[in-house]
Order: sequence, then structure tokens, then C-alpha cells
Amino acid sequence: MIKALLLGLNALMFIGFGLGFILVPDTVTPLFLGVPAPEGDLLVDMQATYGGLSLAAGLYMARCAIIRQFLVQGLLVAFLVAACVLVGRIAGVQAAVDPGPAMYQSLWLEVVLTILFGGLYLSGRRGGE
Repeated sequence: MIKALLLGLNALMFIGFGLGFILVPDTVTPLFLGVPAPEGDLLVDMQATYGGLSLAAGLYMARCAIIRQFLVQGLLVAFLVAACVLVGRIAGVQAAVDPGPAMYQSLWLEVVLTILFGGLYLSGRRGGE
């Protein structure tokens, strides 16, 4: 039950993040990235990429949290998303001249989520869930 709850909360976070970047990027961009929203093609691409991919991942995780037979798959997706974003963020922070505090806060959140969902996935596989 706790695994489904944590996956469901993660799904809600991704759904909210995705919808925010799709519907109100001028509001959420400064909150999450610490910079104003871009304009033109970059804004459209951010809405599609940050918004669309986050929404899709969140909806899939929500489905997996609700339908018990897909729980382990959802935990794997949550782990892979967190781990891959973490790898990308580490590469970006290393290459950046002066990354802001939002990037380091996100990095630590991604470390925690990677460890959490990696552990939940592995325990779900061993537990036969």
C-alpha cells in the first residue's frame, strides 16, 4: 500500500508539473527554474518537453499506482525518470558556468527520488508484487 501511495504522490507531482508547464509556463518557470519563461520556439519546446513528457510520465505512474498488477512497472518508470533526469542534471551542472540554487535543490531531490524508487522497485520485484 505504501508503494502505491508514494508512486501516486510522485504521479501527482509530475501531472501538476506537466500541466503547469503546458498551461501557465510564465508562472511555473520562475518557480522551478529560477528564471523567466523563454519566448517563441523555446517556450513552445519547453511546453512540449517539460509539460508533455512530465504529464505523460505522471499519467502512466498514476495508472500503475491504481492498477495493482502494474505497480512494479510504475516503480521502475519512476526510478528511471528520476535517475535519467539526475544524470542529465549532473552533466548540466558540471558544464554550467554558474548554476543557480534551484539546480542544486533539484539535484538533491532527484538523488532522493532515485534512491527511493530504486529501492521500492527492487523490493517490489523481490516481493513478487
